[in-house]
Amino acid sequence: MLHRVLWKSVIVGAILAISGCAMVQYNDGEKVSIQSDGWYGLDSLQKTADKACQQYGKSKAVYQHSANANPHLAPGSGVQNTIWKCEP
Repeated sequence: MLHRVLWKSVIVGAILAISGCAMVQYNDGEKVSIQSDGWYGLDSLQKTADKACQQYGKSKAVYQHSANANPHLAPGSGVQNTIWKCEP
């Protein structure tokens, strides 16, 4: 019984580790900063940025640039900070 519980905990932990996340760090209606795991595609982040801009009555977000949160890692790996500009 204990073996099954431990095995299920390992499976759930692995799924959570693989799933990753993306979150808005900053949003003032002009710029949006999103922090995400490196494997998130810009198409997925675009949807998040668009929703963030729409909170301020803007129609969409336009990609500006991305950078590693840890500059010692290879470009595009690890946690990414992505900047978007809100447009009317």
